[in-house]
Amino acid sequence: MATCTLDQWLYALRIAVEAANESLRRRRAMQYAVGDASGQALHVDVPRDASADSPLDSVVIPLRWFRDPHVPQVTELSVEFSCRLRYERGRGGEGGLIIDLHPPRPTWFRRRSLHRMRIAFRAADAWEPSVSIDERVALIPWRGRA
Repeated sequence: MATCTLDQWLYALRIAVEAANESLRRRRAMQYAVGDASGQALHVDVPRDASADSPLDSVVIPLRWFRDPHVPQVTELSVEFSCRLRYERGRGGEGGLIIDLHPPRPTWFRRRSLHRMRIAFRAADAWEPSVSIDERVALIPWRGRA
């Protein structure tokens, strides 16, 4: 995808980060299910006392006890790229901001300037996008609310 509207781009990024977070959650749940079902355990023989010929007691420790109980999650997705921006009117008079990621054609007299765009999504902000263009925050009404 080299040319799309800003709304489409923001929506696609939000769907991608939410899908990555859900994939991590499902993988963690699968690992717990497989670990509990397989019956894997650590078997250790521990002496009853400090003498050299002490009898050994077998201790079995389930491997799930060693697992971190926390579920990993995606906390932030940040994308930064160079692009050209232009406004186009669509059918019915409704327009949109177009992001063009194609490299500019070389021209002899002038160079079309590229903008540096940064889009960040944070879980703490309920995946609301934070957009900055040339290091200036852009306030964009977000239509992709679920």
